[in-house]
Amino acid sequence: MTLPVIDEVPPLDGSINVLPGFVDFHANHNPDRPLFVFPYPNLSSDEVRSVSFLEFAQATHRIAHAFRPKREGPEGAVVAIVANVDTILYHAILAGLARAGCVPFPMSPRNPAIAIASMMKHAQCHRIISQPAFAELMAGVRGELPPDYAVQVDEPPALASIFPALALSSNASLRVPERYPPPPHEPEPTSLALYLHSSGSTGHPKPVPLTHGFVRQWCTLPSIVGGRLRRHCYGSHPLPSFHTMAVAVQLFGPLVSGYPTITFPPNGLQGAPPVVPTPQNTLETARKVGCNIMLCVPAFLEAWANSDDDIEYLKTMQTIIVAGGPLSKVNGDKLVARGVRLTAGYGTTEIGTVSASDPLIGKTAEEWDWMFFPEDIVKTRWVDQGDGTYELQLLNCPTHRPAVQNLQLPNGERGYSTSDLWIPHPTKPGLWKIVGRNDDVIVLGSGM
Repeated sequence: MTLPVIDEVPPLDGSINVLPGFVDFHANHNPDRPLFVFPYPNLSSDEVRSVSFLEFAQATHRIAHAFRPKREGPEGAVVAIVANVDTILYHAILAGLARAGCVPFPMSPRNPAIAIASMMKHAQCHRIISQPAFAELMAGVRGELPPDYAVQVDEPPALASIFPALALSSNASLRVPERYPPPPHEPEPTSLALYLHSSGSTGHPKPVPLTHGFVRQWCTLPSIVGGRLRRHCYGSHPLPSFHTMAVAVQLFGPLVSGYPTITFPPNGLQGAPPVVPTPQNTLETARKVGCNIMLCVPAFLEAWANSDDDIEYLKTMQTIIVAGGPLSKVNGDKLVARGVRLTAGYGTTEIGTVSASDPLIGKTAEEWDWMFFPEDIVKTRWVDQGDGTYELQLLNCPTHRPAVQNLQLPNGERGYSTSDLWIPHPTKPGLWKIVGRNDDVIVLGSGM
């Protein structure tokens, strides 16, 4: 996919918030540029359709009206999203709740009821957007909460009602929605923008509060803002929309860069559940739509490494970023030897996607699993474990402040201790490779 260079992009100086400010910026300055691109109406189709920035902005107004009519009630109510809907609808709900002055909380529907209930209590969440398919899970959540803990469960709207231009019926209404009432005042940088939850690899997942200031700083990290310079059209369609990586590259990335992300076809138009990602349909969709950078979990790369045809296609991309778990050294090296531009990426819900994926001076293709942290943006602290490994800690600095503060040094500095263990490159300062955790947690190649 080739798109013209974007002329106007939203400012990253904090003068407007990412949600919903960047949505409105593009609706005003880049209304016709695509935000989401996908095969239409299904995987077997060669037709490609898109949702423009203006259409997405209008969708967020529809969502806001649906879930908080006339902006009634208190500001800042936390609303959990426990749903299996198409990517474009999921992010419209997320951004639409933000427009409505709510605090969206995407949750994995794979979480057990006790984990969802625990996160709701911690976040003081009393409302869930969910589906009848999860009725048993919702009943379990209610059972885990105190009897007097009020919970309201709402169904997500039909996709065609939020994106009417995509409806298969020619009679679908294309009425422009009434603008949602603005907030009484713009949220402060310290105000909550959304919650995401940790992976749960060390026990039950934990809610991670992300402020508007943190979200803006996240968007200044090279992994996100770099898309402006390199005109990234992200292929992130196999990622579940509740996942931190998905929020970063399916929503924040395009909002920062003005370039689109590709998704699977929105099956909700036919009343069907979303496409279940596989290695095969992931590449099929990428081929049809066209993307120049793909972010995926290791399990898919392990499969592609065994297909000559898949490798030939992967070679056409600027970069393949693997994140969410370990890729075997054997298959990573195999892909690189065949000409695939592969690099590892690193981030967590608590700190954002902090590694830089740019080609680095002195880093060879064969060093795909070595990573670099932009020291002009993030402040790293490497704690020697006495066995050749170092724990990564991120300290507060003017350009980056972790969302969670679990560390205070004797000099008063605060930050976040990741528990992830790394080794330094033997000859190239600044390059690091992740080798494990100091709590011996097993991370799955599926990224889950």
